[in-house]
Amino acid sequence: MENDRYKQLLVAIEKERLAEEIYYSNIAKQKSDKEKIEAGILLASLVLNKKYYTVGEYVEVQLEKTKNFDKPNKFKVGAGVHLIHQGEETQHFRGTLSHKRKKEIGVIIQFDVISRDMLPDSGTYKLELVYDERPYKVMKSAVAEVIQSKDPYIVDLREGIRKKGKLDYSSQENPDQWKIPQYLNTDQTQAISGILKAGQMGIIHGPPGTGKTTTLAALTKTILQTENKILVCAPSNNAVDLLAQKISELGINVVRIGNVTRINEKVVALTLDEKARNHPDWSYIKEIRIEAEAARKMATTRKRKFGTNERRNRTDMYKESRELKKWARDMQKKLLSSIIGNCQVVATTLVGVSHSYMEGIKFETVIIDEASQCMEPECWNAILKAKRVIFAGDHHQLPPTVKSKEARELGLAHTLLDRMTDSIKHHYLLKTQYRMNDAILKFSNNKFYDGLLESALPNKNHTLKEDTAPIVFIDTSGCGYDENFDPKTRSLYNEGEYFILREHVLQNIEKYSNIEIGIICPYAEQVRYIRGKVLDDKELLSLNIEINSIDGFQGQEKDLIIITLTRSNEMGIIGFLSDYRRLNVAMTRAKKKLVIIGDGATLSSNELYLDLINHVEKEGLLQSAWEYMM
Repeated sequence: MENDRYKQLLVAIEKERLAEEIYYSNIAKQKSDKEKIEAGILLASLVLNKKYYTVGEYVEVQLEKTKNFDKPNKFKVGAGVHLIHQGEETQHFRGTLSHKRKKEIGVIIQFDVISRDMLPDSGTYKLELVYDERPYKVMKSAVAEVIQSKDPYIVDLREGIRKKGKLDYSSQENPDQWKIPQYLNTDQTQAISGILKAGQMGIIHGPPGTGKTTTLAALTKTILQTENKILVCAPSNNAVDLLAQKISELGINVVRIGNVTRINEKVVALTLDEKARNHPDWSYIKEIRIEAEAARKMATTRKRKFGTNERRNRTDMYKESRELKKWARDMQKKLLSSIIGNCQVVATTLVGVSHSYMEGIKFETVIIDEASQCMEPECWNAILKAKRVIFAGDHHQLPPTVKSKEARELGLAHTLLDRMTDSIKHHYLLKTQYRMNDAILKFSNNKFYDGLLESALPNKNHTLKEDTAPIVFIDTSGCGYDENFDPKTRSLYNEGEYFILREHVLQNIEKYSNIEIGIICPYAEQVRYIRGKVLDDKELLSLNIEINSIDGFQGQEKDLIIITLTRSNEMGIIGFLSDYRRLNVAMTRAKKKLVIIGDGATLSSNELYLDLINHVEKEGLLQSAWEYMM
C-alpha cells in the first residue's frame, strides 16, 4: 500500500542487503582464486609500494599490480575489501578502496586497528571484494528517521512525496536580489531562476550534453549569495569529484569528504585530508604523534634487568604515549571542524553524508546530482541534513542497480526523480545540447524528449573529417551470426558482430585515426570478448579505443561510438535491451558519428528497435553486414 511506502522501503533495503550478502558468500565458497580473478572480484600478485598514516590515524597502503593491467574488474573506489598478505603466515586486513589507477591501487585500513609496521614490506598481497553492510545500515537508519521525524520540513517533504504533491511552497527570498552568472544560456538561466523560488523541492532535468554540471555549479554560486554553506551530493565518487571540481573552478571554497576517483591534482587539493595536511597546525599534530610513538617504543623496549623502577618507568611511558595521542586526536578534531566550518560547499556521496565529520551540521539546501541513479533511501540520508532539496539528472537514463527482484518489486529502483518530475511545480528542462551532431540526437529527441531538445550551432552539423553519414546501422540479418551464451559468466557474446565491427573500422582506419572511439556492449561477456580480441590486434591497438558496457559509458562522450547489440536468435528475444533507457544512454555518447551493429530481424520484434531501424533508413545510412563480408 502507498500509505506504507516508507515501511515498504525498509523491507526493500533488507531484501537487497540479503541478496548482496548471499552473492558474496556464494562467490567465497564456490570459486577458486583463478575464478575470482576472472569474475573481477580478486586482484592477485600485488606488491606493497608505500604505507603511511592518513587523517584519522588510519593506515593507508599503496599497492602495485604486477600483471593483468588491462583485465576488467568490479573494484570501485569506496568498496569494502579484504587485504591479504601472502607470506609465512597469511594475514587479513579489512579496509576500503581509496583510489584506483591502471597499475596502482590504494586501500585505507579503517576496520582493523593496526600500526604501519604490522604490514610486511616483502611478499605479495591479494585484494578481494567483500560484502559491505554499511550502506544498508545508513539507508535503513535514514528511512527510519524519516518515518519518525517531527521536523516540519521533513514531514512536509515526506507527505508530499507520498502523495506525489506539487510541493509548491515558494522561497521567501526576493528574486530581484540574485545575480545569476551571465555565461549561461537561456534555458540554464531560467532553470536557476525557477529553482531559486523553490522552497521545498526543485528538479533540473538535464538530458545528455545539455550542460547540467555547468548549471549546477552556477546555481551553487548563486545560492551562496544568501546562504553560508551548501551540501552537494551524488551517488558515486566520480560524479561528486566532477561537480566539486566544477564548483571549485568558480572560486568557491569546497571541501570534498570521502575518497576521490579522479586522477587530478585539483580534486585531490579539495579533500579534507589534503586541506588538513597543508594547514599550518598539521605539523604540530604530526610532531605530537611522533613523540607519542617514541614513548610507546621506549615502553616496549626489552631490558635485561626489570625491577620496580623499570616497571614504573614503563607505566609512565605508556601513560605519556596515550596522553600525547589523545592530545593529537583532539587537535586534529578541532582542525577538521574548523576546515569544514569555514568552507562554503561540502561535497560527498549520499552514503558519505553519514561520516562522523558531518555530525551535527545542518544546511539550508542540499543539491543531489545524478539523481536518476540514486535509490530513494540514499537520498533521504542527505535530505535529512537540509530544509530543501534540489535534484538534477535525467530519468530517461539508467536507473540505480538493484540486484534483488523482490527489492525492485517493492520500489527500490524507482527514483525520486522519476516519481516527482511530473508532479512538482519547480521542474525545469535544459533544452540546448552541446555534444551531438543533430542527426545523432534526432531519434532520442523525438522518442524520449518529446522533440523539445535543440542542438547548439557549433555541434549541430559537426562530423568526422570527410564523413557524410553521422548515423549508421549495420544489419547482420541472415549472416548466421547467432549470439553465444557463456555458462561460466552467464552472459552473452557475438563473435560475428565483432568481425563486422573490425572490418568496418579497418575500412575506415584513416578516418578513425586521431579521434576518440568508444565501443559499447550491453553484455559483459561481449565486453570481455572484444577487449581480448583488440589486445591481440596491432592495427586496432594503434587507435584510441575504449571498450565498456553501457553502464560504464554513462556520463562519457566520444567522437565515434560503435554499439554492438549482441542479440541474435530465431525467437526474437532481446532481454534487457528492451529497456529504452539503455539504448538512449548508448546512442547519446556519440559526438560526431554513431555506428550500430545488430540483427535487424531479431531486434525488430521490439517496436523501439523497429522504429530505430526505420529512422536510420530514412535519416542515415542503413547497411547490410554482407557488404563487409565480400
